[in-house]
Amino acid sequence: MRLLRRLIESNLIFGIFIAIFIISVGIAAVVRGGKDLKVDLFGVKQVLEKKSPYDNPTDPGRPLFRYAPPFALMMRPFLIEGEQILSQSPLFLKYKNIEIISFYITKIFLLFLAIFFLLKLIPCSSRRRCWINFKLAFFLSMPFIGYELTNNQNKLIALCFIIFSLYLFDQQRLWLSGLFFNLALVVYLPLAPFIIYFLKYRKRFIITFIVTFVLVFIIIPSFIWGIHYNNFLLKDWFNRCLKPFFITKSYSTYIDLRRSSQSLPSVMGRIFVMGKTGNFQYLISPSFIHIIIRFLSLLVSLLTFFAIWFSKDKYKGLEFSTVLILSMILPPYCIYYTWAYLLPIYFSIFNYIELNKDDIYSKKILLIPCILVFITTCLIWIKVIKYLSVLFWSTLALWLGMVYVILKSIGIKGHGK
Repeated sequence: MRLLRRLIESNLIFGIFIAIFIISVGIAAVVRGGKDLKVDLFGVKQVLEKKSPYDNPTDPGRPLFRYAPPFALMMRPFLIEGEQILSQSPLFLKYKNIEIISFYITKIFLLFLAIFFLLKLIPCSSRRRCWINFKLAFFLSMPFIGYELTNNQNKLIALCFIIFSLYLFDQQRLWLSGLFFNLALVVYLPLAPFIIYFLKYRKRFIITFIVTFVLVFIIIPSFIWGIHYNNFLLKDWFNRCLKPFFITKSYSTYIDLRRSSQSLPSVMGRIFVMGKTGNFQYLISPSFIHIIIRFLSLLVSLLTFFAIWFSKDKYKGLEFSTVLILSMILPPYCIYYTWAYLLPIYFSIFNYIELNKDDIYSKKILLIPCILVFITTCLIWIKVIKYLSVLFWSTLALWLGMVYVILKSIGIKGHGK
């Protein structure tokens, strides 16, 4: 506890800790070979060859590249075709890859830039307390950010874009805000329900959103690729990625369901399994499991949107973070890709507690799930939990705590920005 307190209070020690974290995670990212990055670059190569990025030579029914077509434009600078260089020393990396390193450095830069704007965006009673809250949030979300960076995934990019959009929106620069919001949708489309936050405070943002959407998804790609090819990509993306997702076909068979160890459908399926053996016999079909999850997702999201829409304009940081986590983690078929987003969630929680010092019950409601998420994730790393993911239950606890607080904020007066 004394060491943790020193880490939180000392900027020098915290800076050294961050540097060690960045270097060690960067080494791990290169050693792992950039598997997820290779999938993204595969899509870029397919586009350059005027083919569909959603083709999968080994499994035609399961596209590897699942992003919107403009994402190939974003990833084009990282297609460097770096040569692998063998290392003679066992103390260093076995090889270096320019693509992985450049992508990692870019994400670190965007993350720090997003943190800078996040600190300016979320109100706090004092600058010193706000900085301490950020440190606590970083320590709690560190395993999830590390997982995201180590596996060369892209959700941190979407997080950065949405924070840029929120900051520009707060500065009343709506066109740039709409542009970054649509860039976030390119990386992660389930962020779309987040538009309710913008519309609540600026009804005319809908015009900005439509214009920038057409610019990002149609005009710019058509100018670079051609109108016919871009239309082909958009149609293929809809038919092979969006349509199966919305009609609950992501897990159409029992084999598909068993492939995932951390997805919400898989966890739900394991709850209803007959016997904890290698050959699962589910009591309900995978499609019905998926429908249950979508229904719960819609229910919680609508409840949260209702709470935000009728709440007082006081806790913007908490509001947008709650919508962010619910709109991204609940609807998708997989949860482990989105854990890096907990950084602004924790940050908002601590700021909320700071604004409500006398609300002891809220502290218990929120701090316990935060610690529970951190501990159970560490347990999963050492594979203590084999059949039923505790990550699911800790996530559920966090959701319930967040929904409770945002519902409680309705009608609360005082504590302005």
